[in-house]
Amino acid sequence: MIKSKLALIDISADNNNSLGVATEGMLLCGIQYPAAMTGSSVTFDFSMDNSTFVDVKETDGTDVTYSVSAGDMVRVDPSGWAFASNGFIRVTSNGSEAADRSIILHFRHS
Repeated sequence: MIKSKLALIDISADNNNSLGVATEGMLLCGIQYPAAMTGSSVTFDFSMDNSTFVDVKETDGTDVTYSVSAGDMVRVDPSGWAFASNGFIRVTSNGSEAADRSIILHFRHS
């Protein structure tokens, strides 16, 4: 079963971070971008309490990054998100968005 959740990047708050999205025991498996987006890529933060966030990194220390494909769905390998199945994910655009952006995160049960 796939469950979709909205990740709103609210420019009034901090220009490029979404609000935290609860994973509810599920794994991220897709990102659906809006038709218009200023940034060319997104990175992620993780939190257990939706308050203190840490950067999500690859094993080589680089940020977990996905290229923005405006108006499209990007497939995500859910096995890489097993650590985040209980907690909150925050999306960060690498550009200051010109308006609030609604990114849809798709999750599936592990």
